[in-house]
Amino acid sequence: MAGYTLNKCPKCSHPIMSETECGFCGIVFEKYFQAEAKRKTEPEQITIVIKEPGNKGLVLIVSVLFIIAVGAAVYFERRSRAASAPVVIAPPVSGIHHDKVLNEKTEIPAPPLMIQAEDKSVSEGEHIQKALEGTVSVKTAWGGIGSGFFIDSHSVITNKHVVTFDDSRFDSFRNRTETNRRIIELETEKLNDLKRKFRDTPEGPAREQLRIIIERNEAEISKVLSYQKNNEETLDKINSRKSSSSVKIVMADGREFRVESISKSSTHDLALLKVYSVSGQVLDHGSTDQPLQPGQRVYAIGSPMGLNSTVTSGIFSAYRKIAGKDTTYLQFDAAINPGNSGGPLIDSRGNVIGVNTMILGNGGGIGFAIPIDVVNMEFGY
Repeated sequence: MAGYTLNKCPKCSHPIMSETECGFCGIVFEKYFQAEAKRKTEPEQITIVIKEPGNKGLVLIVSVLFIIAVGAAVYFERRSRAASAPVVIAPPVSGIHHDKVLNEKTEIPAPPLMIQAEDKSVSEGEHIQKALEGTVSVKTAWGGIGSGFFIDSHSVITNKHVVTFDDSRFDSFRNRTETNRRIIELETEKLNDLKRKFRDTPEGPAREQLRIIIERNEAEISKVLSYQKNNEETLDKINSRKSSSSVKIVMADGREFRVESISKSSTHDLALLKVYSVSGQVLDHGSTDQPLQPGQRVYAIGSPMGLNSTVTSGIFSAYRKIAGKDTTYLQFDAAINPGNSGGPLIDSRGNVIGVNTMILGNGGGIGFAIPIDVVNMEFGY
């Protein structure tokens, strides 16, 4: 604090206990006086910059206006400092001064950095909320479920496999159900044979052993019958609906709307659904001019296991080529499950960067998304 002799703080007027900074309001004296000196020299610098030959009248008017502005700024600065001094939070010089300040005014303003952090958090949350409103569940007549998002007010993007009936999986399920049905029939016949043998066996250890075996087999068959009943009902439902092209979207608020038409990509696992009975919340989906960086925060939105409006977060890892696939995928670690397919992968600003498509089997939560650039090129957005 060379060149200055102070008994009290030039900003808050409290007694000085340190030569370098005020223990009450926290200012560093050297930086404070440097800022004051810089402020005093600013009018001259600005006048020099705007002064040009042949414009004396303009210079005079600007100078007068600037002097008035500086005077007003100094006036309000002093008023602002006087008003803010009693409520500054800092390590107290003494318990007496600190207690007195808190008793005078207990409404303490948050530090500017804290306010900025809070605004950033709220802004990110608002982006996610907007993305949630523009994300839908996709339901098929045969019981399939996936996710999608509005790429324009009447168009929804999803995965092709979400709205395509899988004949191979159905055949596998049907064969398994029919095989289990035959096994249950054979086990029931064996149980009836044991019951007949039990009735013909005299009292003794052999009869008791048969009784235990019969009870155990009945319990096991009862469990399997419950599971088999559900499979039989599902099989009947699929058989009656698999030829239907009926697909619905379910909005975030629970409203359902029928899909009027479906366009499927011939080269990618993508489909475009047209829904003219509702105007949806369109998500930002411009081309990604800058490549994603490893470690960048991403969010996956969708309906895993039928739980709509689910958000999970993770990080982007890399661009990946997968064996047998022509598309370059985005690899990330945000949790996705059956039902997430077709939902948006967004960044922290709510921009769609990809379409959640698949997970790596036994891969510990590794997911893959089709880049949004592929969607834009495929469907002309």
